[in-house]
Amino acid sequence: MIKQDSTYEKISSKSDFSKWYNDALSAAGILDQRYEMKGMIVWLPYGLSIMKSLINKWDELFSKNGIKEAYFPQIVPIKYCEINESWWEGFKTEGYKVIAGSEGEIQGALRPTGEPAIYPMFSMWTRSANDLPIKIYQTVNSFRYETKQTRPLIRAREITHWFEIHTAHSTKQEAENELKAHLKIMDYFYEEMLALPIFMVNKPIWDCFPGSVGAFEYYSLMPDGKVMENGSANNLGQAYAKKFEIKYKNDKGLEEYAWMICTGNGARFLAAAISEFGDDKGLILPPRIAPIQATIIPIIFKGKEKKVFEQVKKMQKELSKMGIKYETDSRSISPGRKYYDWEVKGIPLRIDVGPKDVDSKKCLITIRFSKEKLSIKLNELKKIKGLLDKIHEDMLKSSRKRLHESIIFTSSKKDLIKAVDSKKIAKVYWCGNKDCYDKISSLGEGYEGFGTSTDSKGAGKCLNCQKTSYEELFIAKSY
Repeated sequence: MIKQDSTYEKISSKSDFSKWYNDALSAAGILDQRYEMKGMIVWLPYGLSIMKSLINKWDELFSKNGIKEAYFPQIVPIKYCEINESWWEGFKTEGYKVIAGSEGEIQGALRPTGEPAIYPMFSMWTRSANDLPIKIYQTVNSFRYETKQTRPLIRAREITHWFEIHTAHSTKQEAENELKAHLKIMDYFYEEMLALPIFMVNKPIWDCFPGSVGAFEYYSLMPDGKVMENGSANNLGQAYAKKFEIKYKNDKGLEEYAWMICTGNGARFLAAAISEFGDDKGLILPPRIAPIQATIIPIIFKGKEKKVFEQVKKMQKELSKMGIKYETDSRSISPGRKYYDWEVKGIPLRIDVGPKDVDSKKCLITIRFSKEKLSIKLNELKKIKGLLDKIHEDMLKSSRKRLHESIIFTSSKKDLIKAVDSKKIAKVYWCGNKDCYDKISSLGEGYEGFGTSTDSKGAGKCLNCQKTSYEELFIAKSY
C-alpha cells in the first residue's frame, strides 16, 4: 500500500493550521491538490477509502429509514433553474454553464444543488396521496464557482461525495417526523462515527430557503477558531411544492401541496475529524471511519524471521475473526520509517511483534491518539476490539471538552470581541430582531452570527437593544 521508495514529507506545526491542513492531507495520501483547476482535487486511494466508510454507513442508515437511493442528471436545464427565481438569483453567477453544439449554445448548468433537477420530477410523480411519501437521496458532486479562498473538503468549486435527501409528504406532521429522523441520523454520524460532539443550531428564518418553515444546521469548531457549517436539515414546508407544482388530490378530490424536507452533507464530515484530532505528526483517525484500524509491524532479526512471521499469521487470523481491519508492514526498511508512515496516516493502533515478544508471548500496542503503550498477551488479542471502542470514547470526550471550553457567554460587546478574537465562540442574548442580529454579527471583521441555541433555558438582555431576550445567539469567525 505504501510505495517502497516513498520519502518523508515534512508536516508543519498544527499551530499554523492552514499550512498544517494541506501538509497533512498530502503526506497522509488523502488528496493530491496539484490538479490544474482551482477548487478541484484528486482523491487518492487511501483518502477515498476513508470517505467510502462514511458513504457505506449512510447508505445503510438511509435504507433502514426507508430512504431510497436515486440519481438525477448532472446537467440541469436552465428552465428548471429558473422555476425558483430566488434560488436562481443566488446561484446563477456561481453556476457553471454547459456549452455544446456547433453554435456554442448553453445547454444547461452543472448541478449547484439538487433541487432544480429533482423537484420537476417530483411534480411528475405526484398525482394522489397514494404517491406519497417520496423519500429519496443521491450521493453526487455539485459545482459552484466559489470566489472566496478555496480549501480542500471545506470550500471547493467541486463539492465531492455530497449526499442530499429529499422527501415529500402529504401532511405537515409526517414531514416533521421525517425531519426528526434525519436529525437522528446526523447525530449518529457525529457521535458514533466521527467522535465529535453535536453542535446544532437553529437558523434565523431569513437564512433559510425562501418560504421554508425553518432549518437546523450543524457546525464544527476548527483549530483556528473558525466555525465550519457541516450539514443541514431543512423543513421546506410547502414553499418548494408551490414553486414546482408538487401537488396531489386528497380523498375529497381537492388539490393540496406536498410538505417537503431536505437534508445534506458530505466530505466536510471528514474535514472536521481530520482537523479536530490530527497533530504535528499527521492524522489521527477515529477508529470507526479508519479503513485500517491496526498495523502489525514485524520486528525482524536475521535468523529469527520464521518464528516472528508464524506469530504474525496467528495474529492476522485472530484480528480477521474479530472483524478488525488491519495491514501488515513487512517492508525491508527501518521500524522508525514504518512508524512514520503509519502515524502520518492516523492508524488508531500499531502492533509491534519481534522475537522477544514471541518468546514472552506478548506484543506491544501503541495507541495513536493517546500515545499510550500497552503490553498485551498474545492469547488476549480479543481485547483490541474493546480498546478501539475505548479510543473512540476518549476521542469523543476530548472533543466535547474542547467545544465546551470554547463557547463563552458574553454580556458586553467588549467581551464578545475579546472572545472571538481569542479563537472562541461567543454566545449572547438576542431579541430576535434582524437589525439587532446584523449589528451584533458585524462587531468585528469576519464575524458571523450563525444561529441560535436549540436548548436556550434562561433570559437576559439583548446585546444590542437591551430588550429582555430568550434567544441565545452564537457569534464566531467562519469559513
